[in-house]
Amino acid sequence: PAGAYRRRRVSKQLWPLLTGFTLWALAFIALYGLQHLGCYFGWAPAQHRAVLVAGYVVSLLVLGGYLALQIGALRRNRPAATALDGIGVGTSVAALVATAITMGPVAFASLCL
Repeated sequence: PAGAYRRRRVSKQLWPLLTGFTLWALAFIALYGLQHLGCYFGWAPAQHRAVLVAGYVVSLLVLGGYLALQIGALRRNRPAATALDGIGVGTSVAALVATAITMGPVAFASLCL
């Protein structure tokens, strides 16, 4: 019983570390899936670009919103916050930057090769 409690507690503490890049991965799959669908179905270039840019903006907003929630929780729990909470905010910042860099080319790169 004590071991199970410890595992649940460690598992709960690890979520802030994993969530930012999990959201990044989901956004990456969704955005490049949309790119493939647009090419496969022959969407008009302007429509295709608009869908991809909208997906990019939504990805940034979702990750930015999650980061804001994390920072708010960290500030509210300041005395009880752990080092993992602070590291979780750092990984979410890294995920947001990775989103901006890896998904940014949808705004200007060639749609279908």
